[in-house]
Amino acid sequence: MAEAELLSVEDLSISFSTDRGSMEVVDRASFRVPSGRTLALVGESGCGKTVTASALMRLLPHPYGRVTSGRILFDGSDILALPVEEMYRIRGSGMAMIFQEPMTALNPVHTAGAQIRETLELHRGEIPASARGEEAVRILREVGIPSPESRMGSFPFQLSGGMRQRVMIAMALAGRPRLLIADEPTTALDVTVQAQILRLIRVLQEGRGMGVLYITHDMGVVAEIADGMAVMYAGQLVETGPVTEVFPGPLHPYTKGLIRSMPRLGSVPKERLPAIAGSVPSPHEYPAACRFAERCSLADSHCRQEAPRLEEAGPGRMVRCFKAGQA
Repeated sequence: MAEAELLSVEDLSISFSTDRGSMEVVDRASFRVPSGRTLALVGESGCGKTVTASALMRLLPHPYGRVTSGRILFDGSDILALPVEEMYRIRGSGMAMIFQEPMTALNPVHTAGAQIRETLELHRGEIPASARGEEAVRILREVGIPSPESRMGSFPFQLSGGMRQRVMIAMALAGRPRLLIADEPTTALDVTVQAQILRLIRVLQEGRGMGVLYITHDMGVVAEIADGMAVMYAGQLVETGPVTEVFPGPLHPYTKGLIRSMPRLGSVPKERLPAIAGSVPSPHEYPAACRFAERCSLADSHCRQEAPRLEEAGPGRMVRCFKAGQA
């Protein structure tokens, strides 16, 4: 039985207006998130992951950022063509987002309880005002916050990083969304709290059948939680496929470099991990040919003169490389 397709992104391109003219930051990205499954969008900082997530929620900064081509289909409807009022309804009840830094995403002058109650008021109109406090406590308990009744009155600065992140998750889940977008939600947390948050998202997903788009640069997290992965480099998807196939058999040199850089249990203590030479170019410096060529040990004159296309490399696999699969 085929999985129900919840989100389908087709040839999405995003540009920003700058003092130096229009700057394309995402180039024709395409990926899908089925109901009940997790897709990891992977890549180094600055590759376009967060901008892509903002476009999905129609939260690009106006008027500088804009979608220049493509479609974003959510439950079969192109959200880019929806009226603003309809998009307000979809945010929270259809799709919700956990932001990277909860201290800046939460309102510092409102308590955790007040912010969750507001989400319930906006997206769960069937709950009477008198019952919103009780429902907020239930959601805080569901995300693993101890003594949720007392935490209802806490301001963000009175909570630890892990607690704030759990409040963010509670707010995101309060509207019972069918798609959860998690933008590096564990980056600033210690490994113990990170494991708890990842386990929490997985348990809630299984219980609710949500689709999850997980944005990260941590390949260890991808191996832990994702069903599929889409690797992004310099605004382009360079490889996509099931995690169970990409990890043991990466095809793109960039994907291979990311996987090789992961620490392993058998690693020699204090030994330097393999690293990808160089850095991601800025959007103004993207070459017309292969964008990874200057950092790739396999690149030749062909790679530096012509741009590879994202092409099928097997069932469910796509790769953008002339040297795909070579050592």
